[in-house]
Amino acid sequence: MKKTLPFIAPELKISENVAIVGSAGKLRNSSNGNLIDQFEDVVRFNRAPVKGYESDVGSKTTLRVANNHVFNNNDSDPTIWTSQPRYFIKNLRNTRILYFAPDYAPWFDKDDNIHSSIDAYVFNYAATGDMKKVISYQSDRNLTVGMGFITLCLLAGIKPHLFGFSINSLDPRDHYWEKRPEASKTHSVSEEKKILTQLNDANIITVH
Repeated sequence: MKKTLPFIAPELKISENVAIVGSAGKLRNSSNGNLIDQFEDVVRFNRAPVKGYESDVGSKTTLRVANNHVFNNNDSDPTIWTSQPRYFIKNLRNTRILYFAPDYAPWFDKDDNIHSSIDAYVFNYAATGDMKKVISYQSDRNLTVGMGFITLCLLAGIKPHLFGFSINSLDPRDHYWEKRPEASKTHSVSEEKKILTQLNDANIITVH
């Protein structure tokens, strides 16, 4: 059964049988690929690659959620981000992309930023204040695209299965395909790990 996610235009429906695939290094050598591909919907984020990593992350993508930098095809410093192809989003074809960011300028330029075969959706970022209350988010920092999308699923009555999300406070802040810098001050990684742990313990989400 598919359910409509709130605060998104145009209407975006997601299956209750959904795998949300994060980018954490814990996916390396996980052999989760076949399990992930069994879900009706598979959601990925930003420039997380599939090709070459299928055995661990699966091969299916039914929705990709992108922030402003990625959606806008901004270049990344290769000495900090070791594998961030600038035109990753622009080169995608025949899929769905959800734009999730406080800056709407890249969305207004979507005809230049994405291919005409893409079904594009935009999240009403003004709703994040109410979303934070739902998950008891105790920080004034912005939600990551991952935490934001998980919260949208919960509001729609969906219990998602999470892969590639590190909820242990001792886990490194890394990506399964590249080296990455320390977490941005824009987000509170520790707060999100705490919330995900609580949701998992309460059986509201399933963290693999």
